[in-house]
Amino acid sequence: MRGIEGAQEVVKIVVTVSLMVALIFVALWIWPEDQAHPLGNLVSTGELKVAGVTLTGQRLLTIGTAIVVAIVLRFILRGTRLGIAMRAVVDDRSLLKLNGGRPDRTSMLSWALGASLAAVSGVLLASEQAPSVIPLTLLVVNAYAAAVVGRLRSIPGAFAGSIVLGLAISYVGAYTPADAAWGPIALDNLQRAVPAIMLFLVILAQPQVRLRAHSLQRARRPMPVPNQRLAAIGGLVLVATVVGIGSLMSGPDQNTLLKGFGFAIATLSLVPLTGYSGQISLAQLTFTGIGAVVMASWGASGDVFWVFVAVAVCSAVGALVALPALRLSGIYLALATAAFAIFCYWMVFQQQDVMPGSTASVPYLKIGPLEVGSDFGQLVVLAVAFAVIANVLVALRRSAWGRRLTAMRDSPVACATLGLNLMSTKVGVFALSAAIAGAGGALAGRTFVVDDFGLDQSLPITMLAVVGGIGSVGGALLGGLLLGVAPIATTALAANAIGVFRVLQRLGHPGDLGHAGLHGDRPRAHPRRCRSRHRGRLPGLLPLREAIAAAIVAAAALWLAARTELIANWGLFAAVVVLAFAVLPVLPAILPPPGENRRGRVGPTAVWLVVLLAVTALIPWENAIGSTGFRLIAILGWTVLGALTTLGILGLDPTGRLNVSGASPDHIGLDSSLGDAEAMVAAAEVGVDEELLSVPTPVALEVLRGGGDR
Repeated sequence: MRGIEGAQEVVKIVVTVSLMVALIFVALWIWPEDQAHPLGNLVSTGELKVAGVTLTGQRLLTIGTAIVVAIVLRFILRGTRLGIAMRAVVDDRSLLKLNGGRPDRTSMLSWALGASLAAVSGVLLASEQAPSVIPLTLLVVNAYAAAVVGRLRSIPGAFAGSIVLGLAISYVGAYTPADAAWGPIALDNLQRAVPAIMLFLVILAQPQVRLRAHSLQRARRPMPVPNQRLAAIGGLVLVATVVGIGSLMSGPDQNTLLKGFGFAIATLSLVPLTGYSGQISLAQLTFTGIGAVVMASWGASGDVFWVFVAVAVCSAVGALVALPALRLSGIYLALATAAFAIFCYWMVFQQQDVMPGSTASVPYLKIGPLEVGSDFGQLVVLAVAFAVIANVLVALRRSAWGRRLTAMRDSPVACATLGLNLMSTKVGVFALSAAIAGAGGALAGRTFVVDDFGLDQSLPITMLAVVGGIGSVGGALLGGLLLGVAPIATTALAANAIGVFRVLQRLGHPGDLGHAGLHGDRPRAHPRRCRSRHRGRLPGLLPLREAIAAAIVAAAALWLAARTELIANWGLFAAVVVLAFAVLPVLPAILPPPGENRRGRVGPTAVWLVVLLAVTALIPWENAIGSTGFRLIAILGWTVLGALTTLGILGLDPTGRLNVSGASPDHIGLDSSLGDAEAMVAAAEVGVDEELLSVPTPVALEVLRGGGDR
């Protein structure tokens, strides 16, 4: 967390959510759910009767621990220097540092103290019930529902909120009949929705968040405005790629990729909401579920008209959610959307009238006389829908309203000062985001179960949207597909016959997986340093249109060979890997820059590349290597070997240390430009002053030869 100090609230929330998701899967990896069992009572003896109620020793231990923790925390925060420093970090971190405090160490101790108390509560809870990772983790909603009573600052308020929440859950469970209903809404799950209802109501009762201009945030470069022409070309390429690859996949894999594109559209809905406007939502799959339920209930015929109806319903619901959330920001907005997701899960999707049998079957799409009849057809529909929505978002970003969204993200107080209507802007972007997510559900063309719309399923959507790039449609595609096609990778690893991945798993440390869920702003190397680091390596490898065209032709030829069953699917996969990492990077070098002579090497290199691709595609990878893990490693090794051989034939050196081109060692590096810092060092070494460095190159060379006027 120290690495993102000063970042926006959205970044901090997403980082903690990502860390939570990562730790959930690490815990499930170390302690599988089927091996979980209660710890047993920590205190087996002792009972106390209070007002006719018998309290066991375990319950007395829990109550006593809570009281002791509250008293100790009150003393630490109010009566010690550490507690004062903790409160000062919240108010003004820089001022604390100016007064001799150590904000970094104080924050570290705060995290340690909070994590330790959470661990104590986990031990006390697991002694009475089976320790299930996801339900125990999602108790964070209950914790916040109690803590926000004290506005996350008051220990007595949080303690009182805990008592009220616990009593409300107990009373609702004890006095609500099993067949109770409020009109058409069954109340059998009301007890489980109480924390979400209390959290939402308490958050709405909080005073409106003030616009603050003095808080220091990390400066960042403005996000570049996307190119509409490039987005259109990318959409066409995406659809063509889906048509080509999807036609070669089996039915189950097509269904998995279909799920991945559904996640991609849900992730795309966060681009205008979080990427453009800086708002946070943890309930995107809830809107996807609403769209799916509307389409399954009303549009069972698959007519495209009901897709627009589902989008309109989701847009209206998103606007209604935005109205009470207008006065919220940061963590309160994230908690409000999380509470909405939990409420809908228990009180909407669990209704038998809404999802009979806890399932919702979304039909294939029908557009007039055209009717989709397979997963492959629906996959193409989703690819087209993603491309269309992505281009609409790019056009939106380039419009005046898109500039208003980015202005609201960068400085809400400046927007309010200039007279911009933040209320209508927030409502509009929430409605747009909900409509996009609902379109993903209405176009899914598959069967959903109620667990698909839980909060634990929405959290990875937000995480992978940021990992892929929250402000770009390409990042949304990457994040959604990563989440959707994970079962394919899991199946590949499960089919590992020899166990190479099990060996690697034992060699690695479980804690390393936690970094997979993190995302923060890291300082990047200066471009000038990057240029100097790679100077002298692979000269002249610039992207050329001819090289790109050749790569497209090669990929199309490989796909056609796989389509006509001349090569197997594993051969196609291996050939594509070789094409991407061993052939494409050196294709521009076959056409050398002007003035560079590589005559005699272009022909053999071109022949070798064709032979390399052909041999790679024809190797029977699946029959030769039974283990999926070793098969992937063999393909990787073959790719590296092919790349090194290609560089050797072409006369290039991947390390920059050897003279493979036959030129004099004295001339190596002379065709590369120096950075300013390197030029100064070189000038000092040869005795050239700084004035000469500003002289144009031909004049400077003349001066160095002695023929010019100094």
